[in-house]
Amino acid sequence: MRDKNLPIRLFNKRKEYDERLVEGGGSQSSPKWILEGDQLSERVQTLLEDISSSKITIERQLENYKGVPAIIKAKMNEDSLAKSHRKEITELLESEKIDRFIGISGNDDILIKVESSKQLEKIQNNISEATNKKAISAIEHIQPNSVSIDLDSFERSNEKYLIKLRLINYLDDQTNEQALFYLKELIQSVDNISLTKSVKYSDSLMIHQLETTTLDSLQKISEFNSVLSIESMPTIEIVEDDFFEHFEGGLPIPSESEEYQIVGILDSGISINSPLVDWTVPYRHTNYPPHYINPSHGSFVAGIVNFGDRLEGSIWTGNNNFLLYDGAIFPNQVYETVSESDLVDNIREAVEKSIDYYGDAIKIWNLSIGTRIESDIDSFSDFGIALDSIQDEYNILFIKSAGNCKNFMDGNPVSRIANGADSIRAITVGSIAHSKQTADLVNENERSPFSRIGPGPAQIVKPDLVHYGGNHSGVKNGLNGITSLSVDGKLSKNIGTSFSTPRVTALAANLNGELGGDFDPLLIKGLLIHSAKYPENNELVASEALKEIGFGVPQKAEDILYNNSYDSTLIIRDTLRKGEFIEILDFPFPENLVDDEGFFYGQVTVTLVSSPILKAGQGSEYCQSNLKVSFGTYDERKPRDTSKPTIRNPIGMKNNQNLLITDIYTSKKSPEKNEFARTEKMLVKYGDKFHPNKKYVVDLTELTPGNKQKLMKHPKKWFLKIEGLFRDFVERRSEIENIELAQEFCVLITIKDPLKEKNVYEEVFQKLEEHNFIHQDIIVKTEITVDANLDL
Repeated sequence: MRDKNLPIRLFNKRKEYDERLVEGGGSQSSPKWILEGDQLSERVQTLLEDISSSKITIERQLENYKGVPAIIKAKMNEDSLAKSHRKEITELLESEKIDRFIGISGNDDILIKVESSKQLEKIQNNISEATNKKAISAIEHIQPNSVSIDLDSFERSNEKYLIKLRLINYLDDQTNEQALFYLKELIQSVDNISLTKSVKYSDSLMIHQLETTTLDSLQKISEFNSVLSIESMPTIEIVEDDFFEHFEGGLPIPSESEEYQIVGILDSGISINSPLVDWTVPYRHTNYPPHYINPSHGSFVAGIVNFGDRLEGSIWTGNNNFLLYDGAIFPNQVYETVSESDLVDNIREAVEKSIDYYGDAIKIWNLSIGTRIESDIDSFSDFGIALDSIQDEYNILFIKSAGNCKNFMDGNPVSRIANGADSIRAITVGSIAHSKQTADLVNENERSPFSRIGPGPAQIVKPDLVHYGGNHSGVKNGLNGITSLSVDGKLSKNIGTSFSTPRVTALAANLNGELGGDFDPLLIKGLLIHSAKYPENNELVASEALKEIGFGVPQKAEDILYNNSYDSTLIIRDTLRKGEFIEILDFPFPENLVDDEGFFYGQVTVTLVSSPILKAGQGSEYCQSNLKVSFGTYDERKPRDTSKPTIRNPIGMKNNQNLLITDIYTSKKSPEKNEFARTEKMLVKYGDKFHPNKKYVVDLTELTPGNKQKLMKHPKKWFLKIEGLFRDFVERRSEIENIELAQEFCVLITIKDPLKEKNVYEEVFQKLEEHNFIHQDIIVKTEITVDANLDL
């Protein structure tokens, strides 16, 4: 009998009890960085001189490109980037109360559009009056938009350069079209350069691919005031180093009496000469003729998705078999190279064609192809933004490789995740070692030497998860590979995050196949992250573990969807609108988790995954919304005086304390690190960072003695609170466009008795009933079984 057989539960907030209205407040004191006296006067003079020196350039741009605004960039003081200061800053740089703020360049340059000399004069007047000291102090310099070109970064291939050009998004379709018209005219007037294609990366991000035989031709293009960036167009590569073994035995073939889920494989193609051909659906998409396809990499990936456990002789994913949709988006590199824009085009087309043939059936997609370019520490990559857009547009989920790095071969530090792996919507996967041979660089279950690390842009957690992808000794041909299939059906060995990724794809597909109801990528992501654990030999502190292996290794579907009697998992899946928050004051914490001295105890895991509002063109502020979750205790409810202007909610809490903070726990380490501390303990200071995924794991017995006495003494009451925050840009756009701001989220909470004595599951159920929560077991289509017969 399976150890876990009690289904996890979904529960709903109670509209009349748990919905709250956001209240005003906040500090009224001025920030310390606000300038006064002579320093303020000097800053005013600096900004006025900046405007004066920019005036000729801006007027010339307005004259040359009628109908297209000029752009000024205001470089911000790092201390002033908070949302609370943004409104005053943008108002200083605007005129006639019209919103002219259109975006952020890099991390700290605000872009303001200027449509006439009068507007520039109005900005000068605003500055010279010096009434808005906060805004003036926040801005260090003002200058016209300009583009710098690093000629050394461009690579020549086949006697030409591929150029990636991005125009400013003016947040107005007509203006954007006019800017593109001028760009095309300009390109036609310059020798040796052409516009080869324009690719939709997202609704608000269009990338233009140019070709030129000489970089001298770029100078005139860069002077066009609508150009935001010019850089070398990234190309995509696959590096393969296979070792083949003889394949004996057989693999299963599909049964006509069974229904199988279809998983999308976006790769180099699946071989028609391997056992995978029986599992590949009839329509195969490719962007290339047959003789341009080398299906080696794609076949290896597909073999792991479908037969990974069998080929390794280990139950790592407990995966069912799937039908495979072959999206051959990558050609044989001997014959053709692929640019980033080509790849985005190919991915979108492969997904669109799958819908033509299979409708809405394919929801989980493996993407083990990407660039080698390290993601920016501040701004999100265009490739990642494109992947987010495709997932939103088609309601699908990409499982994306974190990328490989060869620095370990030279003893150098590993690179951060590659462009594309910073996709917010995707699950990004790194690699850990499946075994250790004598000369290998890392031990089993440690991060593979080649696996890129986080954090992602704006310090988000990337990779999200890890799985087994191989090891290496650090010398040529020193790989300790994992097993899959070659193009002719032989067993093959290889290493890479390309091959840890399909294991998580199989897990995600398993979950999707087992869950009833409509496809819910946020729930699937939440379940995988919530279940993830660090390997038992993990010795990293939580902050370092997040950088190297994300939230850890996800569990099998049967362990994710079911509880034991001594633990209980609750899920709240909802949408939070601007101006509201959720505060559950009757959270069903089990009353039987009280020790002989009258203190609550237990291990608690809280995971928050959200679907933030995303806006390309906002630099590090690409995530425009954030959620915060608090979970803790309080003494009693208290009435509040709603006649006061800042109080909108009639009930509050007395002596409430959020338990998901580091400061209240002991910093002393146990002499012997127990399993919980090695594999699960995680308490990170997320603060107000706009992280789409957050996870906290705490042991209540590790509170400091004083906090234990103050916070854990029965009969304390328990609460759950979920709050939202939106950035200034999206709030302003929502007012202009008259749209409601909201963000979807999924919060998962597991409460466990570490002593394995109390029936936590039944106690939580009784509490849900007692407090009139609407709740239900998570809907599972079939009883989950794992094929333990792994012999080939």
